[in-house]
Amino acid sequence: MNKNKDKIISLKRYICGYEEFNFPILYKKCSIPKKKLPINVFMLEHRKYGTILINTGCSNLLKHNPVSFAKFLTKYSVTFTEEDFIDKQLEKDKLDPRIVRKVLLTHCDPQCCGGLKLLPRYELCSGAKVLTLVILCDPTDGLMPSVMPPQEVPKKAAGIFEGQTILKDYFKWVFDVFGDGSILAVDLPGHAKAMTGFFLPEKNIFFAADASIDESAIENDLTPSSALLKSQCYPNDYSDTLNTLKSLKKDYPEITFLFTHSSFLMNNE
Repeated sequence: MNKNKDKIISLKRYICGYEEFNFPILYKKCSIPKKKLPINVFMLEHRKYGTILINTGCSNLLKHNPVSFAKFLTKYSVTFTEEDFIDKQLEKDKLDPRIVRKVLLTHCDPQCCGGLKLLPRYELCSGAKVLTLVILCDPTDGLMPSVMPPQEVPKKAAGIFEGQTILKDYFKWVFDVFGDGSILAVDLPGHAKAMTGFFLPEKNIFFAADASIDESAIENDLTPSSALLKSQCYPNDYSDTLNTLKSLKKDYPEITFLFTHSSFLMNNE
């Protein structure tokens, strides 16, 4: 592969908060201790489309409704400070948030959508199911409306990918975000009402969002407990999706899986 012709030039991670997980409760026969894991936002530099973010992390906009935010914190052990916000982190790297041209959204979740309104201009890209939930965001929801982007923000649903890819052996439908094969997308049902995973064929990197808490379940073949399954939107689908990712990793060990809460260091850290 000629790196000078790669469509994806670089990849960087920003940690936009933390969430604590009790692994012995969430997985059967698990010896991994309780862990405080990052809330990740990934930045891609695309040769044609410029700076792209995968998700946007948390922000104080989540506190717009104090009652709903308090309920959120009773369910999730999430912590973040203003320095964790994606716009502040970009500025710390001497990057203007206006350079972000695309946001790839995995799903409608406070830890994924929390920073959308901190970005002044971008196109929101995902699978059609996820974008439909963005458009139809329930106005009575106490948390999500405060972080959802204005309706005028342009949105792009990934189209069907007609080319060849290993993903077609594991997923019913494979989509192409930009129509050039640089970023493929698949539905990852189970965790949320709709969730999109993104695959970079050039880099063999699969962004699998919250299809697993982190890479531990795949690397150690962990089995979700009833407690973990009950917390998912569709428990059976969650198990099926996790097993699909395990099979993909077994057959193609060269693929690197990145999750919302992946904890390992990347090359540029």
